[in-house]
Amino acid sequence: MFNLLRYRPMPVGAMLHHNLPHIRDMAIGEFLSYLIFGLLFFVVLAWMRHAGVFRFRIRSENRDKAGQIGREAANSARSILIFNGVQIATRIAALAFGFIMTFETPIPLWQAIISFPLVMIGHDAYFYWLHRFMHLPAVFKPVHREHHKSAAPTVFTAYSLSLGEAFLQGIYPILFVTVFPCNFWTLIFFQFVEIAHNVAIHSGLDVFPRPLVVGRRFGWLCGAVYHDMHHGVSIRHNYGLYSRFWDRLMKTEHPDFVRIYEYVHSRGNDGRAYGLLAAPAKPAPMRAERVLEPAEAG
Repeated sequence: MFNLLRYRPMPVGAMLHHNLPHIRDMAIGEFLSYLIFGLLFFVVLAWMRHAGVFRFRIRSENRDKAGQIGREAANSARSILIFNGVQIATRIAALAFGFIMTFETPIPLWQAIISFPLVMIGHDAYFYWLHRFMHLPAVFKPVHREHHKSAAPTVFTAYSLSLGEAFLQGIYPILFVTVFPCNFWTLIFFQFVEIAHNVAIHSGLDVFPRPLVVGRRFGWLCGAVYHDMHHGVSIRHNYGLYSRFWDRLMKTEHPDFVRIYEYVHSRGNDGRAYGLLAAPAKPAPMRAERVLEPAEAG
């Protein structure tokens, strides 16, 4: 279990020697996960554009300015460094009060098992409310505007954050482990799922299955269309990261989300799904499927 344990006075160098291997391994894991998932979506989307395939693509082309990917890649690399810098700074701060942060105490198996879904549920709530906070007028420009420079996000937009937002995002694992029982593998699991999902929802390619996104029983998942609409349609809607729960509860879900999702996943998708919002009474012609209205799509 992650614990704050009181130790005899320990030099910062000794503390870093105790903690840096774990932080190093997590940083390497983050870079590799981001690289692998980012390249996977990037290559698939490039192939689809070359082949003229539109189904599951949200937009026909990237609408942002030249140099977007370079800016996003640089920001993302900086953000990962900040995430891990937060880990180091927190341990140094704890050491100043005579404590060392460690996972050396084992936890019962049942606590280890529930820590995996719990870390994701906690992050879903944390992200929603942090996201809404960052959209307050006084906070948006200095903290969250950098991320929204990408109206048409790419895989590199996921961690394209300002310094302040990178800190706020990076501190979640520290908050979680100080409140809930978990182990090192809980954080590895969280890191892997968070990166894979974050890259996917910024990719411009929606591969999330319909039953888990808009299905009547299990349709609670935030897919790529969901988050892309937050960037490209309305920054006042679709704040959620993993689930639609908080947006539905707080009535901040975009009313046309289901309609746009169905268009993107239809065989008649021509890469102009957002054109439906400009002329809702006259949707673009469909070749094989029609667009379902929200009431029908459920």
